[in-house]
Amino acid sequence: MITEKFSFADRFSKCFIVYDSVGKLGSNILGGNVDRLGSYSECLSTHTPSWSFQGQYCKIHLLQDGTDYSVGVCVPDSCAEEDVTVMSQLDILRFRNASFLAPSLSLFTMNSSSPSGGGMARCATGLFPLDAFAAVCLFLTLLGLVLPLAGTVYVAARGWASDHRASPAHGTHSATYGSLPLREMERSEQRNGIRWAGGLAHLSRSGALSRGERVTFANLCNGWTWYLANDFQFHLAAPAIVAVRAKSKHVLLLLGAVLFLASFIATALLTLAHDLPVAAPSEASENVTMLYFSEYYTKPYCRFGPFLVGLFLSIFMHQNHQGVILKTKVQALLGWICSLSTLFAVVALAYAVDDTSVTPSAAAALYQALHRALWAAAVGWVVFACQEGYGGLANRLLSCNIWGFLAKISYACYLIHPIVIILYNGLQETLIHYSDTNMFYLFSGHCVLTFITGLALTLFIERPCQELKRCLLGSMPKVPWTF
Repeated sequence: MITEKFSFADRFSKCFIVYDSVGKLGSNILGGNVDRLGSYSECLSTHTPSWSFQGQYCKIHLLQDGTDYSVGVCVPDSCAEEDVTVMSQLDILRFRNASFLAPSLSLFTMNSSSPSGGGMARCATGLFPLDAFAAVCLFLTLLGLVLPLAGTVYVAARGWASDHRASPAHGTHSATYGSLPLREMERSEQRNGIRWAGGLAHLSRSGALSRGERVTFANLCNGWTWYLANDFQFHLAAPAIVAVRAKSKHVLLLLGAVLFLASFIATALLTLAHDLPVAAPSEASENVTMLYFSEYYTKPYCRFGPFLVGLFLSIFMHQNHQGVILKTKVQALLGWICSLSTLFAVVALAYAVDDTSVTPSAAAALYQALHRALWAAAVGWVVFACQEGYGGLANRLLSCNIWGFLAKISYACYLIHPIVIILYNGLQETLIHYSDTNMFYLFSGHCVLTFITGLALTLFIERPCQELKRCLLGSMPKVPWTF
């Protein structure tokens, strides 16, 4: 009798595991906890003794009474996504007459008009198959890692050999990269004439920092690198604008006004045409979110205003670098008041502008057209005030050496930080409870991991490639920078 009992339990244990891994209705439904994810790892651990089939985790996306939610189910790996979709529509995913999709959200609504079953299924079997395309991508990635490391070893050996033959003159440090230092190198790129140009990209990016905006694109590899294309186009336009400055200041002012106006009008018209919100809220539909990113957020003509602010401020500060522009403390005080007020207004108006109206909002269009340029102008005042000697505490804080170190690894951090976030989120099998403490903890952890990974990429990839380029092509000739 005991042997028969254990035989029965062993026979049906896998069925219980499958049902246990299916998503169940939880608590706090009225608070938005509508997704039932189930257990991904428990589903994949299910298999028959002969391994004739294994568990496959699928998420069924359902739409009921305007609420979009997901239910995790566990099916054999022989089932395709289309099969799971049909089974959910026929409501045959059951265990002992209990539907995997029940109970429905109709329990929490007074007048429910849509059925609980029926939806699209997306399945994940675990490890992705290594097809030809994935193999080529993996090979190119490994090649990109091996070549800089080999270059590092080559440059290090060459530097050590040079150190043995001769010591640097006048007590200066060697320009080799053998010991992978993080010191500032004496290069022609750091001449006083072009030092001001380094701030152009920072002001052009500052408009995106006015609010906690986040960019994610489905079905794209490294979708966040869209800004590199924008930045390249901006810097292509910069020499032409500077060349106009050499011809006539009046023409430069007219050109700047036309470019500013064109960027503002294009942004406002796009916002009105597509009825875009101020930000991309999580509750927005997929179509609105894709329109927000594809038609507005990533377009260079919608982001040209902040770059123009940085460019014209750089030209103004360069041509007046020997004179004193702010002559009284009253002028500096008024400038600081306007700058801080603008920063506060840009953030506050993002919450005040109504995005829920049915008709296109003129206030949202005006905000989208102006807020990035205004934010860049406010940040530009901080730079200008510090240059004029009216920075105070801000100048002392921004002059700390730590920012120079972070600036050297900022590009690598920019490339790697979404991967850190996506990897963490993708490994979670349960929902994350939103709270200020949890978000601060996640933010701190993501920052630390991003800085560590960015430092490693800078030391072993970026800097070796720069040194190889310098060794193979030589240093750039020192040409004075003039307008």
